[in-house]
Formats: sequence, C-alpha cells, structure tokens
Amino acid sequence: MKEAILAVDIGGSKYMTGLIRPDGTLLAKERKTWTEYTQPLIRSQLLEAVSDMLGAHPDVRVIGGGVTIPGLADPQSGVWVSTEFMGIKNYPIARDLEKVFGLPFYIENDGRACVLAERYFGAGRDCDDYLYITVSNGIGGGLFLNGKLHRGATGNAGEIGQCVVVENGRVSEDGTAGTLEMYAAAAGLVQNYLEAGGRRRIDGKAPDGASIAAMAAEGDPAALETFRLEGCYLGKAIAALHNVLDLKKVILGGGLSLAFDLYRDTLLETVRAQTYKRPYPSPEILATPLGYEGALYGAAALVLHCE
Repeated sequence: MKEAILAVDIGGSKYMTGLIRPDGTLLAKERKTWTEYTQPLIRSQLLEAVSDMLGAHPDVRVIGGGVTIPGLADPQSGVWVSTEFMGIKNYPIARDLEKVFGLPFYIENDGRACVLAERYFGAGRDCDDYLYITVSNGIGGGLFLNGKLHRGATGNAGEIGQCVVVENGRVSEDGTAGTLEMYAAAAGLVQNYLEAGGRRRIDGKAPDGASIAAMAAEGDPAALETFRLEGCYLGKAIAALHNVLDLKKVILGGGLSLAFDLYRDTLLETVRAQTYKRPYPSPEILATPLGYEGALYGAAALVLHCE
C-alpha cells in the first residue's frame, strides 16, 4: 500500500487538499472556494474536503496531515490563532482534525511552511541559508538559517513585506508607510501600472497581475515599466536582508513568481547595486520549482519536519 501525507493549504479565497508521497510525488489534489467566512462554516468545509480526499483514495496509507495557515498560527499547540478577515479566533484546528480523522496533524503559517517545502521538495534541498518570499495578494516570507527554520523571538521572522522601500509612500491599513507589500504585491502592482499610464480595462476587465504580465510580454510600455519597478522594489528589500544575513539563495513563490522572467534582470541589478561589495557572489535568486502548489507541498513538509 502506498504511503502519503495529507496536505491542506488554506488560502484567503480558496482551499486545497492533496495527497503527497514523502518523495514529493503528488498523487491527488482538489481545489475548492470558500462559500462564506465564519469559523463554523470554515470548519465544516475543511472537514468535508479532507473526508472526500481520504475517501477517494482508500488504497493510500496516510501517515499524517499538515495544514498551512493564512495568518497567526501556534505550531506548538496546534492552534490557528487568528485570521481576522476570515473570522478565525483561537481555533484548535490540529486537535480537531486529529479527533475526527485519527491522524497526527501539524500546522504552521503558510509562509514558513513554504520555507520547509523548498527544503524538502524544492530549491532549498542543497542549501542551509536562504530566504523564501511569497509574492501574491500580499507579501510574506520565511527564513532557513544554519540548516534550520528560523522563527524569531515571536514567530514572525522573515516578514519581508513590511520592509520600507519608499520613504513616506503609500500607507497600509496598520498605518505603516511605503512598505514592500504596498508597492510589489498584487494591488500595488496594479496601482504602479495605472500610474505608469496603463489601461483601466484590459479585455473588458480591471487589470490584474496576469493581464499586466500578458501586456508586458507583448511589449506594452506601461506594463514593462510596472515589472521594472517590481524588480526594483523587491531588489531593495532583498539586498537589505542579504547585507544582514549573508544569504546563499532567495526563492520567490506566489502567483507573481510565475512572471519572474519579466522582472528578473532589474531585480538582480538592484541587488548587486545595493549589496555590500563582498569578495564573493550575491545570493542566487530564482523562482520556486514548485509552482502554484508550493503551499500544498509546504503542508506536506510539516509532517516530515515533525517526524
């Protein structure tokens, strides 16, 4: 009988379940969209999705489950501490799932789970010092230092999206001005495009990361400028962290990592220009090889990491 890990990736708009073998083989996956944000309904949808995944594969022996959390998580207690926009507060999700399905479950913030995904399945397998950045609707990340996941004093290490890249710039909801997230996450990228003279409608729809990337691939000047800026902003933050941490690699994940070719050159130029001139190379910077399933692999990596 095949062995596999049950992986659950909880996102803001969708959730995914999957079965992944310890060697990284993806046996099955299912993507669903939330019907409503309340803690009881989120719980019932997750239980149904997990039950459906297990029921559809009776020939697989599941050795454990991992869950990625979009917000504050306490891995030690297995509690989903909070995700305000989803109405979650102190939900003991690991214990709940263990009781229902009779399997050990492990949880972690999605950014830090993706750090482990790279270590076990992706670009971090041969590296003891790297930064993982997820660039999507928000910007988060995590650190793998000296061969270990680095959580920091309060469990929030690696939140590169809160680095300031524009003095007195756009103000976030918490009142911080000029953060990387405000300029290089999806909403910031769209605003950059419009400020560069881009179109307010592309094929009849409001612009988003995918449509702006398509315009850039066709040579649209505003879209090309948008991705030049994307590389500059990300490069500033990466250079600052590398100057402090001496990283070997930086791995980019999230939806905007799929457009990495459009801003790679500017990003690398910015990092080289703003990095302390050591007598050895700048960090290798690359997009994750795990693609859209990075967080799902992160959930699986939690089980391997805790064994």
